[in-house]
Amino acid sequence: MNRRFFLKLILSVPVLGALALFISPFVRFLRPTVGPITQTGLKTGKGLQDFETWNGKGGLFTPPDMPERESDVSFDLSEFPSPWSFKTFTFGQKSREYSFKQFQSIRIPGFVVRLPGTDEGGMPKFIAVSRICPHMGCVFNFIDKEKAVEYNYHQAENNLFACPCHLSVFDPLRDQNVDGERKLGKVVSGPAPRPPRSFEKTIENGKLIITAVEAGGIS
Repeated sequence: MNRRFFLKLILSVPVLGALALFISPFVRFLRPTVGPITQTGLKTGKGLQDFETWNGKGGLFTPPDMPERESDVSFDLSEFPSPWSFKTFTFGQKSREYSFKQFQSIRIPGFVVRLPGTDEGGMPKFIAVSRICPHMGCVFNFIDKEKAVEYNYHQAENNLFACPCHLSVFDPLRDQNVDGERKLGKVVSGPAPRPPRSFEKTIENGKLIITAVEAGGIS
């Protein structure tokens, strides 16, 4: 080994070390919701089927951590005595964060409205949506059909969701195709690109229970 090669070898050590230290923050930059790179490991064996996912929650080759609800929101069905009875609520949700905070918590305002008619099981129909307008993130209202003209909508046949910022109006009785899925809350007026984000809900033991919210933000 000559002197020149030896010097190159010595000088390459800190460069390689710096690159190794750079890998983890670079991966975290590309995928901020996955676990640290030091949590990986490989099973002994041959073939891709023997690859072991990252230890703990998250990791480079696993899906991002999904938000988790802080608690269910529930209502007695008696709180909705007739069609168009409604309640406001706030849904708490936590998202994993790989920092000293460990997680971030958000509060999502929502409306739940009893609709006319019943489902196939004879239970009342409901719609539960986030109040965050999918246009620009304003908080919208639930209005009587007589007030729709104040939002520049003159064809109202029933109560509606309506945004005071840019006058988007959503009909809770009509559906709209969103990525191949029919969703209630069709945009009938204004610039909103889609219906409001919906909440998952169930009816059990005389209670309406809100359990999750559709992923995504404004348009």
